[in-house]
Amino acid sequence: MRRGAILLVLPLLAACSGGSGEAAKAVRAYDDALVRAYAGNDASPLAGLATAKEQARVQVLVDLKAAGKLVLESRVESFEVTSASSSGDAATVETRERWRYHDRKLRPGEPAGPEFVADMKMRYELVREDGRWKVASATTVSNEFLEPKK
Repeated sequence: MRRGAILLVLPLLAACSGGSGEAAKAVRAYDDALVRAYAGNDASPLAGLATAKEQARVQVLVDLKAAGKLVLESRVESFEVTSASSSGDAATVETRERWRYHDRKLRPGEPAGPEFVADMKMRYELVREDGRWKVASATTVSNEFLEPKK
């Protein structure tokens, strides 16, 4: 993540108190692990950060790419927590995120797919399992494609 994006996130994470602040940090760690999962065609980087059901959902997406002889190359260019709340062993975190991604073909010499840049509003539902926050589900609230331009 770029330094500017980190500077946007830190004050918001600090403003979140107690469990909701921890949940917001867990979402950021989940997104970073998601990038690694897509790049490696393996959802195991999500272990400890997502519930078994959420990790299995991501593995299905990874398997679809792998079956098509593709790897999803992605990165989070910006990440901002817009709200975070927790009650007991449940939390909700809403974010604004900018993702840049493209499909890379696994056969050498084949061109990559088109590059996409999207601004997304996301809602994450988390549960506390084994003493830590884990993402139970991720929902795209809105998705605006900035690139490619139409």
